[in-house]
Amino acid sequence: MAILIFDQAERKPLTDEVRNRIAARGSVLRLETIKPYFGSLERDPVHPSVYYLAVDGEKAEPLLLHLALATAPTSSIFYKPLLIGRMRRPNGPEMVINSIPFGPSECDQLEKFCARIDTAFLPRPQGLRTAITVGGDHAELLLPAAFDAFRAILKRTGKNVASIGVPLAGVSARHFYCAGLWAAIRAGWRDGYNAAVEFAVFNETLDAAKETIRQTAAFSTFGADAGSLFHLEADMRHPFAWSDAVIEEKFDACFTASERGWICDEFVRSFDPGDAVYKFTRPNVLRLAVKFGPALRVMEQLHESIRQARSALKTGRPFDFELLLDQSPAPATPEELIFCLHWLKQRGHPAQLAEPRLAAGPGLAEQLKALAGVARHYQARLSIRSQADHTPELLDLIARATVGRVNYKVSGDAADLTGNVNSLAEHLVG
Repeated sequence: MAILIFDQAERKPLTDEVRNRIAARGSVLRLETIKPYFGSLERDPVHPSVYYLAVDGEKAEPLLLHLALATAPTSSIFYKPLLIGRMRRPNGPEMVINSIPFGPSECDQLEKFCARIDTAFLPRPQGLRTAITVGGDHAELLLPAAFDAFRAILKRTGKNVASIGVPLAGVSARHFYCAGLWAAIRAGWRDGYNAAVEFAVFNETLDAAKETIRQTAAFSTFGADAGSLFHLEADMRHPFAWSDAVIEEKFDACFTASERGWICDEFVRSFDPGDAVYKFTRPNVLRLAVKFGPALRVMEQLHESIRQARSALKTGRPFDFELLLDQSPAPATPEELIFCLHWLKQRGHPAQLAEPRLAAGPGLAEQLKALAGVARHYQARLSIRSQADHTPELLDLIARATVGRVNYKVSGDAADLTGNVNSLAEHLVG
């Protein structure tokens, strides 16, 4: 295998075409004690005759092989590798092969590989494209299956929907992130993928949330759920809705004079996101402000904390901010989405994704169309969480309403994931 790599890759650019050629020729080697992942093959950034390759060794132990000419120095990136052996190429110089542990829990090794050998394996936001975000337990089984599905979709449609995500009550975010790097490297996935994390805020003391942000700063999308801070009684649909007089009192208590002035000046008017015109009266604005305002102020602080944590990584990569509104008991209205997205944008903390609570029954089509129009106006995508009752007809409706700007979240077992994601893609991207 090492001879094949040196024969095919030396003194030429290491491209996917070269990797595919090596993989095709490697398939006839009948390897029994080792399983190579040729898509992971990379050249050392400093020493051109040194290569790295992810493999499964004996008993399926995940390893990273360091293949070098005997005259090349040992790896300056991975310390104390295990010597596998020395061998001589036919009519060529001697080679040295070392290995290091390279499983989904080897976070330091995985991050070094991505940071110093090939940054293409690091996650990045999906922009406005359709994404299918895969999450769930047993990431070491789930995520390789996810990348297999993403590869099949890319080959079939030419569209990249790759996204992985840790749900609110999910597994360890760090373990999930590292398993994502591991799966992407072994799959040779250099086409870009999103890695999302969600966290909840239960009060206006943000120490716990900020610590979560610090620990998950390497993710590329951050979903914040501040639903516990919503004043639901401000909504007229609430069974015990506050009166206009109470709303006036709450508005005065929640906001300073300057904030009250800004809210009225900014929102008491008409908004035209493209498909319809929405008129905001003062009483409606006050109710929206009382319901969402305290949570949105917290969102601003969270966004700034994410910005600072990402800056400390010195990656120079952008991130996406997701507004999680699906915990609200009533279906989201276009006015509510306008209020939240406009607030954050005008205050310098725009959201690129929003997950509203959707209606049930015949009103869903109209709601989706209206919410998608609002999201597009603010250069954002709708996020929709998979449900058991999401029929193929409903998926087609989602695709039409969002015009391809949707982030569809799905979780499941590795056994049925590939077929499930491929089926979703047939409706969402064609």
